[in-house]
Amino acid sequence: MQNVKNSFTPASYVKILSFLHLGILATPLILAVFFYFQIQDTHLSFSDSDDMFLAIVPIIAVGGVFLSDFLFRKIVKSIPSGMGLKEKLARFQTACIISYALLEGAALFSIVIFYNTQNFAYLLIGLFLLFYLYLKRPTKDKIEHQLNLQGAQKAQFGRVNQPLE
Repeated sequence: MQNVKNSFTPASYVKILSFLHLGILATPLILAVFFYFQIQDTHLSFSDSDDMFLAIVPIIAVGGVFLSDFLFRKIVKSIPSGMGLKEKLARFQTACIISYALLEGAALFSIVIFYNTQNFAYLLIGLFLLFYLYLKRPTKDKIEHQLNLQGAQKAQFGRVNQPLE
């Protein structure tokens, strides 16, 4: 009888990262739905000159998108090409989580401001951020491309059910 030990495969890596992505995406989405049904009278206004959040929320949203992408690219570029696949995947996961968290934070901020002001514009901004976060969902092909895997590492990552060493 063979010893069965918990092995880390490319398929399990993609599954774990996808699960983390889904969890980070679900929280603000559930909160947005909950807040939307709690508010009785919403309005859509882009011209309320007394509302300082009309400047703050878009700045935080755009800043979150750009900072998320900038830090993700910076971390992924800093991964040495000679590093082992398992270590590359660990650093890639860190880059993804940071990127996802920045987008989630900006979306949560926008959604909470929607709840406080009842201005539907903030919910739309939050939903846009969540849609952008959804588009960043991890797939095997995206990971392979973003890490620029080649040769033996690409072949190793392609064997989805074989444990990584």
